[in-house]
Amino acid sequence: MLLTVLLLLLAAAGVLVFAVAAGSAQWAWLSVLLCAVAAVLLFWSRARDRKPRDRKRSRPAPRHSAHAVAGDAASGPVAESEAELDGSGTTFGGDTIGPHAESVEPDPGTEPSEQRTDAADVLLVCESDAEVFVIDERPRYHLDDCSWVGQRSTMPLPVGEARELGFTPCAVCSPDTSVARLERSSV
Repeated sequence: MLLTVLLLLLAAAGVLVFAVAAGSAQWAWLSVLLCAVAAVLLFWSRARDRKPRDRKRSRPAPRHSAHAVAGDAASGPVAESEAELDGSGTTFGGDTIGPHAESVEPDPGTEPSEQRTDAADVLLVCESDAEVFVIDERPRYHLDDCSWVGQRSTMPLPVGEARELGFTPCAVCSPDTSVARLERSSV
């Protein structure tokens, strides 16, 4: 949809340049009409994306998603003796330990912070084809059951591709930690 809007705006700009060069008011009005159609399509697309959807029930957890290993008992939370805590129940690598993980209720009106990921995990994540979920016009990628995402419409992407496109990991659901565990368990 956004590509269509962009093409309409480019066509409108081309028509406007032609209208100015030719000195024709009819062509200028055509440019205005194309811009109006693009605006209506953009408004319709945004309104459609804001409708609540039950994405968790309509889509089962992907077989190769990062979340598939995150809840696995074999890859449970990092023990406190193995991790260095920063005082909030979060390790310096971004893992959440203990009851803090379940008690976090983020404000869906604000953007979640970025998960801090150590360099070794970043290398594993960038090479992984595990699936994460992104939200159009938002900078973070998430696990399929991230509490911050709620009912927002998401798009699945391989985590490596999400990183290449400039998305960063969500601190609420810590997808890099799950992907790194998935990659370590598959070796």
